[in-house]
Amino acid sequence: MRDRRGQPAPLAFHLGAALGAYHAALAAAPAVGRPEFPWHDDIAPPIGGPPDLIALAAEIAARLVRLEAGLSRWRAAPPAPPRRERPVLWQAGAVRLLDYRRGDQASLRPVLVVPSLINRATILDLHPSVSFLGQLAEAGLAPVLLDWGSPSRAEAAFDLDRYVSARLLPAAAFLQGVTGQAPALLGYCMGGSLAAAYAAAMPGTPRLVTIGAPWSFASDRGMAGALRQAVRAQGTANVERMLDALATVFGTVPGQVFQQLFALLDPLQVARKFPGFADIDPQDAGGTVIVALEDWLADPVPMAGPAAIDLLIRWQVEDRLASGRWACLGRTVRAADIACPTLVVSGARDAIAGVETAEALRRAIPRAQSLLTPFGHVGMIVSRGAHSGVVRPVVDFLAAVD
Repeated sequence: MRDRRGQPAPLAFHLGAALGAYHAALAAAPAVGRPEFPWHDDIAPPIGGPPDLIALAAEIAARLVRLEAGLSRWRAAPPAPPRRERPVLWQAGAVRLLDYRRGDQASLRPVLVVPSLINRATILDLHPSVSFLGQLAEAGLAPVLLDWGSPSRAEAAFDLDRYVSARLLPAAAFLQGVTGQAPALLGYCMGGSLAAAYAAAMPGTPRLVTIGAPWSFASDRGMAGALRQAVRAQGTANVERMLDALATVFGTVPGQVFQQLFALLDPLQVARKFPGFADIDPQDAGGTVIVALEDWLADPVPMAGPAAIDLLIRWQVEDRLASGRWACLGRTVRAADIACPTLVVSGARDAIAGVETAEALRRAIPRAQSLLTPFGHVGMIVSRGAHSGVVRPVVDFLAAVD
């Protein structure tokens, strides 16, 4: 049985956010009939006077009971079926190349799949019935996964440039050496941003796909923008010292730091999601997928201190990536230098790398196409509609001959 006590972390924050929101709703209820009440644009004001406060309190209590029941059901669920072990083609430090190709695909051009450094690469092979990498192989591509792993001592001092130069670059060179073909690149989340930086410096890259890849962080809108404003107000130097201190004490920046940041981006995610778990059978086919996804979310990866500073300060707050002030592979990264055909996939419901953030990359690349999907950040990889809405167009793009 997997130990899920204290999950989803930070549990106290999630429960406090739910209680705070419900308390605010109850306190504001008497004023809903006033013309000046601040209704959200997506909500039609009710007809009539204020709601019955007793009935509203009873509904809140019922939702909290279901929230607790859903959390308890997930915590008691058996772990999802194990993933099939994949051959390791190459390894340096904690980083491995895992072979997802089928036996008859060895002669095809490899597709080097680059995941995020923040979460585990297993999201791309989540469950025997929901595997993005498996779907790519079934559709005729030859995927090879660059699994970053958890930083070892060899990577503890890596910044993002070093991850590209000392891990991504030699991994791609290895694949080209054993197959005789330069690999196409497919990057997910910040892995897409790193893949784009690689392609900008490597003109021999044949094709590039990014999925939910953040590029521009100039906007101050939404929760992500509010967090950037808060960091600026705190002082980037102070936040950088804090990250450096965490890395000094723990060896790396703990994954719990990023869990807290994700929680701040969507404070009510647990209150919305887990009440529905009360009705799920965690041992049927659909239930085991949901358990696997929640276990993935609850299992963060630590990050090398300099890499975390690059991501949270240089990219997020200072916007050096999109503004052409970040260097990688010995040169300033400019998306306009990406010469290969590129497909930029974004999600209309993506709260991590929203359309505005991701589309900035497409606009800057001369030969880029755009694919806007109706999914969220993780939904582009694991949702029921991901095969037709993401996998199929990606396969068609990467299989095209120039």
